[in-house]
Amino acid sequence: MKIFFGDIVHTWNKKGSWTSPLNIGYISAYAHKKLKEDGINIEFKLFKNPQTLLDSIRDEKPNIVALSHYVWNAKINKKIFDYTKSINPNCLTVGGGPQFTNHNNNEPEARKFFEKNNNLDFYIINQGEKGFYQLSKNFYISKFDIDELKNKKNPGMLTNDLTQSNKVYVGENIGPLDDLNEIPSPYLNGLLDPFFEGSYVPIIETNRSCPYRCTFCAWGIGTQKLMRFDEDRVKEEIKYIAKRTKHTPSLYIADANFSILERDADFAREIYNQHLAVGYPYYVIVQWNKTRPDRVAKVAKEFKNIAQVGASMQSFDEDVLKAIKRKNLSIDQINSLIADLKQFSAQENTFSELIIGLPNETKRSHLHANRKLIDMGFEINNYNLHLLPGTEMSGKESREKYFKKTGWRLYDNAYGVYNNELVLEGEEVVTETKTLSVEDFKYFRFFHFLLQMMWGKKWYYEYLIFLKNHNIHPVDVINEIIKSCKSDRNNKMYNVYSSFIKDYTEAESFSTYEELKQYWSKKENIERLKSSNYGKLNSLYTFEVVLKQRDEFNKLLLSLKENFIKNFEIKDLETFKLAYDEVVLFQESLHIKIDKNLKIEEKFYKKFNYDFKKWKNQNYSILNKNNKDKEIIFYISEKQKNVLEKQFDQFKSDNISYTFRMMSVDSNPWQFLYNIK
Repeated sequence: MKIFFGDIVHTWNKKGSWTSPLNIGYISAYAHKKLKEDGINIEFKLFKNPQTLLDSIRDEKPNIVALSHYVWNAKINKKIFDYTKSINPNCLTVGGGPQFTNHNNNEPEARKFFEKNNNLDFYIINQGEKGFYQLSKNFYISKFDIDELKNKKNPGMLTNDLTQSNKVYVGENIGPLDDLNEIPSPYLNGLLDPFFEGSYVPIIETNRSCPYRCTFCAWGIGTQKLMRFDEDRVKEEIKYIAKRTKHTPSLYIADANFSILERDADFAREIYNQHLAVGYPYYVIVQWNKTRPDRVAKVAKEFKNIAQVGASMQSFDEDVLKAIKRKNLSIDQINSLIADLKQFSAQENTFSELIIGLPNETKRSHLHANRKLIDMGFEINNYNLHLLPGTEMSGKESREKYFKKTGWRLYDNAYGVYNNELVLEGEEVVTETKTLSVEDFKYFRFFHFLLQMMWGKKWYYEYLIFLKNHNIHPVDVINEIIKSCKSDRNNKMYNVYSSFIKDYTEAESFSTYEELKQYWSKKENIERLKSSNYGKLNSLYTFEVVLKQRDEFNKLLLSLKENFIKNFEIKDLETFKLAYDEVVLFQESLHIKIDKNLKIEEKFYKKFNYDFKKWKNQNYSILNKNNKDKEIIFYISEKQKNVLEKQFDQFKSDNISYTFRMMSVDSNPWQFLYNIK
C-alpha cells in the first residue's frame, strides 16, 4: 500500500520560513509501525512542495493521499485532492489538523466543509496518529473499497458520503494516544533526513496539549492532560538535529507552554550546549509557559541569549480577558521575571504579544496596553485577530455577540501557480467590533507598523529611548509621526503612508474570499506577487523605509524636534535640544550596511559629540557630552556575520527587500544592528 503524506506550503517564491514536516512525520512513523505489526507493508513518502506532490501523484498513483490542513494551505490541499481524484478516483483522500476540533465537530459544519471539498473522503479529528492508522488499516482490509468505508460512522473522523447518500457522518471521539512514546521518532529513524538538505527549519516537540482554553486558539483541544515524550529521546533528537542542520540558524520548539515542566531547563541546557559545540542553533523560537515565571526564568537562564523570553498578554483589560477565558501573569510576576532575566541577559531580550479586535477591547485600552508593555521593556508584537476554524471564537455565538464586520486578506507567501492554475490562500480577520470602529482598525494598522519597525525590531530603538528619557513616550512619538506622514505632502513619507493605507483598504480588507481571489487574479496583481513586492505590510513597509526611504524618514524625525519642544513638557530641555539631531545620526549609523549583492560593511568609524558608548553600556541612563568629538567603531561580530551569511544563503532572491523580510521572521532583531566600541 502506497501512501503520500503532505504538509504542504506554497513554494512559488522558492524561499520561505518553512519548517520540517514533523506533524506528518509522527503520523507516518506511527502508521508504519502499527501496520507492520498487523502484517501490512506500506511504502510512504513525505512532501512539502505542492508541485512535487502533484507530479508524484500523476506518476506513481498512490493508494492514499493524506494532507495536514491549516489556514495557509487549505486551497492548495483542495487543488491536490481534486487532481488526485481526476487521476485515480479509487485513491483514498484524507485530511487532518485544527480545521475541526470539539467546537465544530458536528454534522452541519462538516457538511459545509465537504460541499466545498467534495473530493476529500475523510477528515481525522484532533490528534491524527490513532485515527489515520485505523482508517488506513480498514482501507487495506476492505481491499481498497472506499464506498464500503463511507456508508457508516468511523470513530475519530468525519466521513464524506455526500455523493452516494447525501450524508456526512461524525464519528465518536477516540481520544489521544495513552503514551506519546508509542510514536517512533521521525528524526532518529531518519525519516526527516531529506529535509535537512533544504532550507527547512527543524521543529521539535517535547510534550503535547495546553491546559488553557483561550477562545481564539485551538491548541490542545481534544486532550485532557499534558503528555510527554521521554527525556532521553528528546535530548537525542536535539543532538541529531544540531549535527545535521546546515542551512538555517533557527530551531522551533512546538510545545504550547515550554518551561511548564521542570525538565525543560535540561532541554534548554542541551540546546545551548549544541549551540556552543557546533554553532547550531543560533536562535530558538519558543512559546513560553504562561503561569510559572519562576520556571520561565530558570529555562531562559539555560538558553542564555539564544531565545527571546515571552510573556504574552493579548490584553490588559479584565473585561477582555474574561471574554476570551484567559488569565495573565500579574504585573508583579512580570516585573519579577524581568528582574531575574536581567541578571544574566546582556541585552533587552523579552517580548510580549497583543491582539487588536478581541471582544470588549477599545482604542483606549489597546493603547494603554502598548504603553504599559513599553514601560516594562518588552518588544511588542501586535496582531489583528484572526477567526480560526475550530476555535470557540470562530463560532456563531461569539461572532454575533462581539463582532460587526470581518474581512479577508491574502495569507503571506501562501499563493502560487500549479498545473497552470492560480491558488490563493486567505485568512479571515476582524475589521470592526462592538467597541472598535473600522477607522480604529485603520489607525492601528499603521500605528502597529511604526511601533514594530521602530521599537520591536529595534531599527529606531535608541531614538525612542532617548525621547522616553526626556518624558516623551514612544506611543506619543508614533502618533506625532503619523500626523506628519498624513499632513506633509512634501515629505516622501506621505507617499509611504498613502501606499500603506491603500494596500490595507484595497488589498487586505475584502468582504469575502471570492473578492480577494478576483482582485489578486488580475494580471498586474499576479505580477506583484510574482516579483515578491507584496507581503505582510509591517515587514514590507519596514524594508521600504529602511532600504529605500531611510534618508527621508530621518528628515521627518529631524523635523519633529520643534513639535516635541512645543507640545511636550520635556525633561532636561537643553540637553534634548543639543543632542536630538546627533541621536538621529547615531541611530542611522547603527543600521548594518549591506549592498544589493548582500555584501556587508563589517566595520567603519564615525565621530560624535556625545558619549553614546557609555550611554548604551549604562542602560541608556544619562547621555553626556564629550569634551571633544570622540570616535566610535561600528562593527559586527564574527558570530553575527556567520548568521547573516547563512540567512543570505537561505533566503537569497532577486528582490533584496523580500530577502530581508524573510530574514527578519523569527530572528533576533539585534542581528541587523552594529555593535560599538
